[in-house]
Amino acid sequence: MRKLIFPIAAMVLYSVSSRYPGDPAQIGDICAVPASPGLEARLLAAERENGCLDDDAAPPDSWPPGWNTAAMAGGDVAPARVVIDPYPTLHSLAIDAERNKVFMSDPNRHALWSYGRLAASKGRESVEPDTGIRGPSTGMMFIAAVALDRERQEIYTVDNDIGDRMMVFPYDADGNVKPRRVIDVPHQAWGLSLAPERDEIAVSVEGSRQIVIYKRDAEGRTPPLRVIRGVDTGLGDPHGVFFDGQNNEIVVANHGNQNGRQVAPGDAPARQRGARVAEEQPVVGGRFDEPSITVYPGDGKGNIKPIRKIQGAKTGLNWPMAIDVDRTRNEIAVANNGDSSIRIFRRSDSGDAAPVRIIKGPRTGVVGPMGVAYDLKNSELWVANYGDHTALVFPITASGNVAPKRMIRNAPAGSPTVGFGNPGAVAYDSKRDEILVPN
Repeated sequence: MRKLIFPIAAMVLYSVSSRYPGDPAQIGDICAVPASPGLEARLLAAERENGCLDDDAAPPDSWPPGWNTAAMAGGDVAPARVVIDPYPTLHSLAIDAERNKVFMSDPNRHALWSYGRLAASKGRESVEPDTGIRGPSTGMMFIAAVALDRERQEIYTVDNDIGDRMMVFPYDADGNVKPRRVIDVPHQAWGLSLAPERDEIAVSVEGSRQIVIYKRDAEGRTPPLRVIRGVDTGLGDPHGVFFDGQNNEIVVANHGNQNGRQVAPGDAPARQRGARVAEEQPVVGGRFDEPSITVYPGDGKGNIKPIRKIQGAKTGLNWPMAIDVDRTRNEIAVANNGDSSIRIFRRSDSGDAAPVRIIKGPRTGVVGPMGVAYDLKNSELWVANYGDHTALVFPITASGNVAPKRMIRNAPAGSPTVGFGNPGAVAYDSKRDEILVPN
């Protein structure tokens, strides 16, 4: 059985990350994995044309080793069919209103795309991005949040699940380019937020339930300035984070998942990529708390209690993803993935507080939102749909089942999304004749 499952899994995951051998290179094509010496020249040429190779990359002798020997069953076998989303999947977004630029992260194609702020689909057609950062030199894998340093015109993003790195690119980066800086971050980093007032950046980390704060210009294995973690923090699978330097607060969206290991309390150095830090994490059993929004002092560290917590049935929080704070109106916007809504709370809310506004319904086009961002200069609210190939723009005071002002499609209307989120395995349910893909 193991000999059967592994080749099937490899075949499906290969199909997710490449196109059919021999297909012509197209804009946005996923970088192909070398298949055999016979196809090597064509594949490498296509990859180089598509910006998927460093200029000095040399072709390997063969892939995988011994592929054409008796020990490798099957040899170079093309898949019978492929389940794949050929288009970008929008995750998070950030806006520079002064320069009329919008940057979006795409974990499906391991890319960062930029659009003009006023770009819009007039009908069912997609909109071509202005730039696309993508390729092996970028180091990007399953990227999650994106944040901007507008003063220095830099883009920040983090690899969630497998990369354990935060990468920094200049605004004008395009194609298969190396990042300007790379910072090693704890495993499963997800959210990012810059506080220009403090020259610091906050990173949320899912499984280890911590908020890690670095100097803005940190690089390599530079340790964090401080860490918020421990059982008293109330952190539970944190995702969205907003570092409010004006009010000296850190606002965090939590799914509520408390995994089976107890987080090491205190302001100890966070475990980073390649580091061997002994941290006692006894097995205590897991549980699911209610989703929440927790708030901490901007200079807080260690096993501290939140100064405010929004949590309860009235909130309607369900898989809260990215968050953003409008400090002019004192509001928090939440991309509520679980029920395809955008929920707006008062910044000072605490306890079981109902949202002051909700954007939800078929007219809104909000489907599985992952990203949300305010454009305060132009009084707009942006939404990135993970469950649809669209980014939406609403008036900043929008409420209810209202149509967006503008829409950016990155695929023709009606193009389905497969919902893959870094698939790591595959199984076949013979009773239901279904393929199961955990993400």
